[in-house]
Amino acid sequence: MNIRQATPGDREAFIGFAEKLSGFNRKNHPDASKQDDYQAVLAAIRQRAAETFDSPCEDTLILMAEESGQPLGYALGRIYEEDPCADNGTGRTGLFDELYVDASARGCGLGQKLLDEIMAWFASKGIRRVKLHAYSWNTTAREIYKRNGFEEYAVSYEKHF
Repeated sequence: MNIRQATPGDREAFIGFAEKLSGFNRKNHPDASKQDDYQAVLAAIRQRAAETFDSPCEDTLILMAEESGQPLGYALGRIYEEDPCADNGTGRTGLFDELYVDASARGCGLGQKLLDEIMAWFASKGIRRVKLHAYSWNTTAREIYKRNGFEEYAVSYEKHF
């Protein structure tokens, strides 16, 4: 398996994986969260993914995972300036924004490899703080992140009527 920086030919695979990530999440969300027009959500996801891919910058890294030229997943890392009034720390911060591995390749360590590469990129950019978000129901992702030294920091709550 090969991990590499995305190239222009990866655009459709990247957008497709962003859609698959949303589908994976959607399938696992409680029904009370699904009271919207999911086709509109997918259209917005496609648009945002296309904009991210089409507007590369030095503070964004898209990695693709592949085997024999077949795309199997991706990771997206971003660097941003934390809000200047954030009482939990300011400055340049890494965001491990997205990770998706195709169902056919899960359990082979590909997610770990993508995480390692993004973290190495953050380190090379002088980033000392990295955030990520994981849904509470996604125990597999949460376990990977904890194994890699991430600690639970903030908790989000929802109430549906």
